[in-house]
Amino acid sequence: MIIHKIEKTHFSPSEAIIIDYILKKGKDIKNMTISQIAEETYTSSPLFIRIAKKLGFDGWNEFKDAYLKELDYLYLNQEVDANIPFVVNDDMMNIAYNLCILERETVQDTYSLIQHDDLQKAIRLLRDCEQIDIYGRTPHIHIARSFQSRMFILHRHVHLCSLSDELDSTYLMSDDHHTAIVISYSGHASQMKHLLEKLKEKKTPIIAITNIEDNDLSLMADVTLRLSSRELIYTKIADFSSSLSLKYLLDILYSCIFSLHYQENLDSCIKIAKELDETQHEEFM
Repeated sequence: MIIHKIEKTHFSPSEAIIIDYILKKGKDIKNMTISQIAEETYTSSPLFIRIAKKLGFDGWNEFKDAYLKELDYLYLNQEVDANIPFVVNDDMMNIAYNLCILERETVQDTYSLIQHDDLQKAIRLLRDCEQIDIYGRTPHIHIARSFQSRMFILHRHVHLCSLSDELDSTYLMSDDHHTAIVISYSGHASQMKHLLEKLKEKKTPIIAITNIEDNDLSLMADVTLRLSSRELIYTKIADFSSSLSLKYLLDILYSCIFSLHYQENLDSCIKIAKELDETQHEEFM
């Protein structure tokens, strides 16, 4: 996303003045020309083209249109800032309330980004494969552990591979009988391109879970599920929103797989729960 690229891009002092101005003004720049912004910031017109090219655009107008479109998404029906959901003077109940609202908004936003055909394709890939491999940073893998344990009850094997450490050999064992779920909020994580190229070589279907932009991950995946994307990469209290969005998507995938053999799976879950309870009861007798 543009806001993520801005966070990670080095700008000259003069360029930084322009960036600070458009971030502060937001959608108010819609009807402003380069000359007007340059006059307001005491900068020169050529700087605007340099900024646009640094951010991957051919010209300023192309950048501005994309930036305004992104702002429409970022601030649509948003009551709580996903990055700074509470401030220094908020008391405990305000913090609790704001996080409640943020969670509700995050789930609603994630749901709004789901496309029926994409979800259907993802479920089909998971249904038809012999093994599911999940790749992601360590925090993502922690969230995926619940998905792994639930799928185990459905007699589906899920292997977890952290991209935060040196990439293990999981992808070397992959083939067209596997399905890979690759999780990256930015879509440009380190080791990502190498991993995706190897999975493609091995004809492994790829389900991407990433933000709303077309990035390295989504462009190489067979199907993409979109995370709520209102979080910045660096400027935030915690990854409340993206973590919840990921958990919600994995919950959906599990539930849809469960529903394929609903009664059989329900009976199995009830049986296992009773056996676990009886075992634990005997241990404490």
